[in-house]
Amino acid sequence: MEKLQTLLWILIGLVVFVWRMWQKAQATTAQEQRERPARSRPAPPLPAASFEELLKQMQAQNQSKPSAPRPAPTEPPARPREYTPAGRPLPQEQAAAARSLEQTSTAARSLEQAPPARSLEAPRREARRASSLPRATVEHGQEDYWSRQQAARSPASPARTVAEMLQNPADVRAAFVLSEILQRRF
Repeated sequence: MEKLQTLLWILIGLVVFVWRMWQKAQATTAQEQRERPARSRPAPPLPAASFEELLKQMQAQNQSKPSAPRPAPTEPPARPREYTPAGRPLPQEQAAAARSLEQTSTAARSLEQAPPARSLEAPRREARRASSLPRATVEHGQEDYWSRQQAARSPASPARTVAEMLQNPADVRAAFVLSEILQRRF
């Protein structure tokens, strides 16, 4: 029963919405008709003659006109001479000939460089012996990663560590930021 009531309310709302839109459309149409006057001149009537009759009339008009001689396409049309208010003829200006800076006579040249010729039999570089490499000459334990880490972890006096930290501005800045983070006031 509740579903039917809900559907009924939706249907009533839809009908009211459509009715209001219909009223608005009628009011807008009436207002536009009041604001815009009707056409002042009516549309021309359609010709009473058929297409064939109109064609014959146009052909007769074309035959009755004398055909004017057309100027040759090579001759430029003569410009009427213009005069100043005092009666002197205006000077006729001549356009300068077009000039191009493009050079089409130069041959295209590649900017790529050919690789240098080398023998495929000769080695590119001399081979190095493993005994001459730095890691082969060092005895184990002297440059070992773990032994360096052990030396870095050896305990140092806290006063000396703090004094070294205060000499570096980046460490002082980091200490200040950490103190603000760890000892919040709020």
